[in-house]
Amino acid sequence: MKEVGVVHKIKGNTATVRFERKTACENCNMCLKPKEEMYVELKVRNSQNAKIGDKVEVTMGQRAVLTASFIVYVFPLLVMAIVIGCTYKLEVWISLVASLASLVLSFIAVAIIDKLIIKKKKDYLPVMSAIINIEDVSQIDEEE
Repeated sequence: MKEVGVVHKIKGNTATVRFERKTACENCNMCLKPKEEMYVELKVRNSQNAKIGDKVEVTMGQRAVLTASFIVYVFPLLVMAIVIGCTYKLEVWISLVASLASLVLSFIAVAIIDKLIIKKKKDYLPVMSAIINIEDVSQIDEEE
């Protein structure tokens, strides 16, 4: 996966890159940004020595994107489905409370997995791969 963003902040060897929100972001809210803010920020290692205002290409491996998508979207639903399957013979309110509690707990588990495991593996981190020119942006758009 390749995205083009603009370096917004630099702190040490970490750059905060802003990306325009895509139409897929409209109803997602995973970034916890208000809908009025038409950007998403991501912190990446400033491996290209970019400066504030530079347009940069950030890449992330396809395997990492698929794994992260599974962990964030599918894992909580699987946990909730298992709990519903185990509690369907009980009273409805017990099944409802248990399934909602499992959903909340699975999102907490996702946050822990993200902090403890995923961010420590370099294969799962986004990488600043290049500082690009305006002409390069149209070439990247054509590739996708």
